[in-house]
Amino acid sequence: MSGIRRQITRLTALLCAAALLTLCGCSLGERKAVMSINGVAISNDVATYFLDKAYADGGNSGTYEAVSDNAGKLAARYFKTNSYAHAENLSLTMAQKAAVSEKVSGYWGVYGQYYEKIGVTRATLTKIFTADAYRDALVLHLYGKGGRSEIDETRLFAQFRTEYIVFQVINGYFTATDEYGVSRPLTDAETEAIVIKFQNMANLINAGEKTMEEAAEYLAASGYRSSAQTVILGRGDAGYPSGFFDKVQATPARKATVIGTSDYIFLVRRGDADSGSEYFAEKRDEMVRAIVGDQIDTLIENYMQTTVELDAGAARPYFSIIQQEKGETT
Repeated sequence: MSGIRRQITRLTALLCAAALLTLCGCSLGERKAVMSINGVAISNDVATYFLDKAYADGGNSGTYEAVSDNAGKLAARYFKTNSYAHAENLSLTMAQKAAVSEKVSGYWGVYGQYYEKIGVTRATLTKIFTADAYRDALVLHLYGKGGRSEIDETRLFAQFRTEYIVFQVINGYFTATDEYGVSRPLTDAETEAIVIKFQNMANLINAGEKTMEEAAEYLAASGYRSSAQTVILGRGDAGYPSGFFDKVQATPARKATVIGTSDYIFLVRRGDADSGSEYFAEKRDEMVRAIVGDQIDTLIENYMQTTVELDAGAARPYFSIIQQEKGETT
């Protein structure tokens, strides 16, 4: 089929969908309620968002019946989350609202033109992502400090020690840069020399004769690119070579140790942060989320019974436009 014929076919399908909206007494801008939950009408833009989400979750395919059923489940979770948060008198902090706004801007920058075509607005995304933020707020409200199911501090700290390490590190490189700015591998002799220097510094640190900062200054003065810094590293973070986290975690606390890879050499001294440390305080909420995991979704699901009703006559035109905008046929 030629490009012009495809455009005509697509335009015809869109006009048919628009005609269906007119016949059912609505338009993409406003109209007959597509969906209601427990007798409460859900705004059509939100209902359309969930139709689109369910369609995308199915690989941009699926019958109206299957997609609308899944959209109803997504909308029910949205309804329950908002209802639960309201019952708990939750409100979002300025930081949480800012995060919602930033997320909306990010999505709108990528998908805004598409969303406008199917009747979803920036305000729609704000509603959806605000519900997501309420889900997170419920986790901290129920399981965080002072919550009805507050997680014990000992368990949180154990989770922190599993997921994070705090250490001082001096970085070195098994490469050098020539006069033309081109990087080259060190020779075997150069490699051996840097390993010996790093190991000597580790021995001096462990003997109490040098600090990590003094060792870094010495190595830098010897011509090696190095500096001492304190790092909090999460398991799976990509900032260091593969396997580095486990190697550092296995070192004795407060003992300087040399760790080498194919391209780098590290002089590390792992800390032994206690539950009163600033590092644990910084990650405390994250540990609550990690421990709670999907439990919060079960809690939200069981919070209340819902009955979702979709008006097929009102919903099908929106579904048709979603299909057409994604290049599918009804």
